[in-house]
Amino acid sequence: MQEKEKNYEKQEIYAHMKANLQKAMKAGFYYEAVFIEYAIIEDRCTSLLMHGNLQCTDKNNRPYSLDKKLNVLESDKIFNDKRIRKTLSIELINELRLWKADRNKLIHALARTKYDSESLREFAQRGQALANILDNKVKSINRYLVDKK
Repeated sequence: MQEKEKNYEKQEIYAHMKANLQKAMKAGFYYEAVFIEYAIIEDRCTSLLMHGNLQCTDKNNRPYSLDKKLNVLESDKIFNDKRIRKTLSIELINELRLWKADRNKLIHALARTKYDSESLREFAQRGQALANILDNKVKSINRYLVDKK
């Protein structure tokens, strides 16, 4: 598959995910929304690593976890460029870590906790906001990295 075809396919998948996120939020399917938000956040972090020409997999060719990706985004010299760090702040990376940790607690306690629609809605809204913020910042950083080459 040619690069243009891959990019188009990727854009189509991403547009579909964002549309499904909107539908899930509107319908009150907050667990589904959280799953989609996690996928978007992880994908956007992968995109940053790829545009920075950095490894996205371990020595066994398994994809990096979101934790590992966030660690690289925080520590690698490419992302400590002043312009990039201004766009992708340590505070945002820490907000993503906190949301991910809360998401993991939520998912692992799914069968043990009482369903609370309001707090779940708020959590899903927080994830949606973070995914949107990250998406916009990634677009800006990726353009910068391409122009810098």
